[in-house]
Amino acid sequence: MRATTITALDIGSSFVRVLISQTTTEGRIEIKGIGEIPSDGMDKGLVKDIQAVSNCIKSAMQTAEEAAGCKAENIYINITGEHIRSHSVMGRISISGPLSNEPSEITDEHIAQVVNDAKNSIKTQKGFERLQILHGLPQFFDIDDQKEIYNPVNMTGYHLTSHVLLVLADITSIRNLLKCVEVAGYNVDPNNIVLSHIAAGLATLSEDERRLGAVLIDIGGGCCDIAFYNKGNLIQTSVTPMAGNNITRDLAIGLRTTVTHAEIVKIEYGNAVSDDLEATQEISVDGISGRSSTNVKVNHISMIIQSRLSEFMETCYQFIKGAYPTELITAGVVITGGTAKLRGVDSFISDLFNLPVKIGYPDLSRLSGAISRLEDPAYATSIGLIYYGMDLVKEGKPSFLPRIKLSKENILTKCMTYLKENF
Repeated sequence: MRATTITALDIGSSFVRVLISQTTTEGRIEIKGIGEIPSDGMDKGLVKDIQAVSNCIKSAMQTAEEAAGCKAENIYINITGEHIRSHSVMGRISISGPLSNEPSEITDEHIAQVVNDAKNSIKTQKGFERLQILHGLPQFFDIDDQKEIYNPVNMTGYHLTSHVLLVLADITSIRNLLKCVEVAGYNVDPNNIVLSHIAAGLATLSEDERRLGAVLIDIGGGCCDIAFYNKGNLIQTSVTPMAGNNITRDLAIGLRTTVTHAEIVKIEYGNAVSDDLEATQEISVDGISGRSSTNVKVNHISMIIQSRLSEFMETCYQFIKGAYPTELITAGVVITGGTAKLRGVDSFISDLFNLPVKIGYPDLSRLSGAISRLEDPAYATSIGLIYYGMDLVKEGKPSFLPRIKLSKENILTKCMTYLKENF
């Protein structure tokens, strides 16, 4: 049996990362090749220079292909940026049988039809003309008067209603991203463009976190991708166009050094909590273009980091606060992405949000091969793209149904909730 090859292409504002994987005879996923190149031509999730981005893609792809000993196939790429929109809509179809007074059994085809009806409803609304649907994610279904059904297949009824989260992206941003890959000499199926939030969630969130309610914040170089999960579903998304690169630029200005050296200082000496540092500790910081180096206190570096981190994390917090009641965030906040490795960032965000925070490392349990390098929040999106692609291959088609299991714990939770609300 020929192994299935899936390639993840994570085009970020700081790095372009490529993973080439193949299925094993045991059903696991073997990572065959890894490529990582500093990004150029991307900013805040948007293409600013097609040729520069294409060069980075080509270099990262070739590195991964040489390590894998095979060509990149079935390429899945991520997309993010302030242009991303998520919108809740409803679809409705009739499922009555041959006789108008008899209900009909619901099939997978009915699920596809009702989700498509929800997608079509957005096309007639003003303001969505320049947006393209990336994902249609059912939250739950209604059959006649029965509400919040997670999997209606094989049930019967007269009418089926779907409550769907549509994820949309700017058409020009999508085409520019695909053009970068094309110029690099590769082809991507437009259906293989995946929202970064979804990919990162697949790699880092447990089933309990997705089911009980968690906020995922992917803090990359150019953007903070915010995703709220509850009852096994992605409920809402947002993108804050500030992240780790903004911290680096502030350090470069405040320390009067180059952006490259500021990034080194951030990684080696940066800390989001200045109270943890000795007030007298100093380091030498390189000057710009041959200028003499200067001594800078480490806690001063931390204060610069705190200032910028506070700014964009406060923006994230205001969105979260306005979008969902705190009691729905049962599992707390999970932070991932390259900036999640900044010392003290979890404690800083926990104090700011007044919620439990943990760093989201990718789940590598489905992977084999040389994967120690992937034990890094920066690879969350890349690994999530691999899982997304492999799941589609395994299922043969995208699953329209919410990823939730009705365990005994689920049933007990629903019973307790009902009793609290009605008695």
